[in-house]
Amino acid sequence: MAAYRVKIRDCDAVACGYRCQEACPHGVFLAVPRTRNRARHAAEPRYRVVPRFAAFCDGCGECVRVCAADAITVLAPGGAAVRVP
Repeated sequence: MAAYRVKIRDCDAVACGYRCQEACPHGVFLAVPRTRNRARHAAEPRYRVVPRFAAFCDGCGECVRVCAADAITVLAPGGAAVRVP
């Protein structure tokens, strides 16, 4: 696998419906709570998506294509951003 890096800024996964998680063919993304909450069952938990399994990214750009907030950037091994049509 290539050494692609995935960066996410200010993600609100609940608002977008976890589109990147569904679109990624390699399961790179994981939904995690935005803040650490000591209450075991929060009334309305807020989640964000993180590239927990970025080592599996092949740079296809499907996540970038479906992100409505333009919060995802995929960087190629040389550091250039992956462009998607």
